[in-house]
Amino acid sequence: MNILVICIHVIVCLVLIIVILLQAGRGQGLTGSSFGGNVQSLFGTKASSFLTKATSICAILFLFTCIGLNVLEVQKSRSLFKAPGTQAPLDVEQIKKALEKVKKVEKDASQTANKPAETAEAATNQAAETAKS
Repeated sequence: MNILVICIHVIVCLVLIIVILLQAGRGQGLTGSSFGGNVQSLFGTKASSFLTKATSICAILFLFTCIGLNVLEVQKSRSLFKAPGTQAPLDVEQIKKALEKVKKVEKDASQTANKPAETAEAATNQAAETAKS
């Protein structure tokens, strides 16, 4: 569905550009230089009213395809916020286990940090005892 709306949108955009450029304005648009004549000789005597109607129809189609693409994109997106009742309850047991693991890791880290200091003190004491004897 999205691809179809995009294809229609691109085609309408191209047709709208062409129809607008074909209309005679103050500088006679592209009709004076490209086709070597005016629009009436190329499309017939009712060309100016046809181009005006074609521009209006293409502009309306362009508007609707823009709105359609916007609606399709909004439907695809999801909200970052959930409704209050849809949130899963917290599992207290898992939180307790995680806290125990963190405390154990901190305790192990503090014990390993203290061991080199203790061994250094023991080595100093042994060196002092050997120096006394």
